Amino acid sequence: MGARLTGYTSTGGLHPEEAKGLRIASSLLLGEEPPTKSDVVRTINAKGYRTSRGSEWRTSVLMRTLLHPRMAGLDEDGNPIEGHDESVLTVDEYNQLTERYGATPEDEEQATPRPAYDYLATNGLSLCDQCRYAMVGARVTGDADPSYRCPPPAEGRASCGRVRMTADRLETAVGEQVAAELLRPGVREQLAQLQEDIRDEVSRLRAHVQGADQRFAELGDMYGRGLLVKAAFLAAQQATKQDLKETRVRLRLLEQVAELDLGQVTDVVAWWNSAPQTSRRALVGLVAEVVYVLPSGHGPHDPHERINILWRTAS
Repeated sequence: MGARLTGYTSTGGLHPEEAKGLRIASSLLLGEEPPTKSDVVRTINAKGYRTSRGSEWRTSVLMRTLLHPRMAGLDEDGNPIEGHDESVLTVDEYNQLTERYGATPEDEEQATPRPAYDYLATNGLSLCDQCRYAMVGARVTGDADPSYRCPPPAEGRASCGRVRMTADRLETAVGEQVAAELLRPGVREQLAQLQEDIRDEVSRLRAHVQGADQRFAELGDMYGRGLLVKAAFLAAQQATKQDLKETRVRLRLLEQVAELDLGQVTDVVAWWNSAPQTSRRALVGLVAEVVYVLPSGHGPHDPHERINILWRTAS
């Protein structure tokens, strides 16, 4: 039997300490001015992070690990693995790594890094207007422009795969509409209260995540006592895993929203044009519940006609 994949336990669950080291490496590699891969390896080795074998990291091993689809809970075809629990990386982080460093890590030292793209409105911030499935960041080909797309339908995935929009058009339209929303009288005050509500939700979601072990234990106890048949137990267990996965994704976004400081922003447009993508994403998450992306037949020449934003503030 081969060694387990670093970042996960032998039973398939997340290995928190190993996952933390891999996430640090991923964040460094996806920075605006990333250090060399060798420097990243030296950094995580110096912090004490090791492979699943207990060895220090080597560049080829680190890249091969980070570019493994299971880092994002995907199979070899790029589809979500049924029943997979929390993943080391989000799908977007994994896509950005593969875009920048290529999907074949054996020759990564010779390959010219490809520019990664940090999508503004993925991880549930944008939904397909046709099927209400979360849009993902993707490119049609390696040389194509970054795009948002509804993933094609697959077993266990009720998506339609019929909606796609380039990131430049979608994000420009979202930015312009967000700026306009913030200029409406009274919106800033509403957002301040919303942010307090979101901080409360962050606390609730953290408690929900922390209580997952107890929920799984209760299901196991009910099954063991014969209160659940096997099919019902497995269905409830899978639903609980999916709920936990979605909660963790939402928590990561809302934590950014809760920390956003708009108090000193006087020129919203100037702020938007100069702010890092993380701050922009937090602002979109604060102002909007979701961005619906419509098919190309709804105004192909005007990106504003292709999106429908559900605002958190009252219009």
